[in-house]
Amino acid sequence: MNRLLTSLLGATRALLIASLVALPFSLPIQKAEAAATTQTLHAYLCAPRAVAAAAGPQRVVNTSTTAATAYTLNGQGCALFAVADVGFFLSQGFTYGPSTFVLTQTAITATTTSSTSTITLPAYAYITAIVLEETAGNAITGGVDIGDSGSATRYASAVALGANGIVAVADSALTRVFANSGVPVADQVLVACHTACNSGSINITIQYTYY
Repeated sequence: MNRLLTSLLGATRALLIASLVALPFSLPIQKAEAAATTQTLHAYLCAPRAVAAAAGPQRVVNTSTTAATAYTLNGQGCALFAVADVGFFLSQGFTYGPSTFVLTQTAITATTTSSTSTITLPAYAYITAIVLEETAGNAITGGVDIGDSGSATRYASAVALGANGIVAVADSALTRVFANSGVPVADQVLVACHTACNSGSINITIQYTYY
């Protein structure tokens, strides 16, 4: 009996260890945003397997410089690194990670405001695509504007959206970066019906990466 219990405990321990090692690679991709403190470029890197598998939040530092920036890795062992630190972390076994993220808001029936918008682009975000969908069977009069509190059409203007239509904003009509001066900041996205919503309902998907 004791021998059987020992065998079962050993098998359970082995399965637990195996599941913990595999965990960072089985979870959905989590974004890891850098603090907006510098005007620089970035790369999205992921830690070697042994580091990523360690329990609890992981904080890593470029030990080759005295003016080091600390980075906190997400659940997949990844973070957004300033370009000055990329070379060091690559030399430590880090690799470029999946860095495409998605923001969505559904059932928009009136111009969104700072209180009703649920989509905010993080600092250093670069839009790769925007897709609009109308789900109530009513064309949006004048099309759809995509902007922010500073400009209603910062990202796109009067994008035609017909009844039950699905439209990807054309490259020529899409502004991909919030081009403020100085250090980049997060930007809450606002969606507006250019002329009238016409009882339409809009879904928006924004796909972005980091620069």
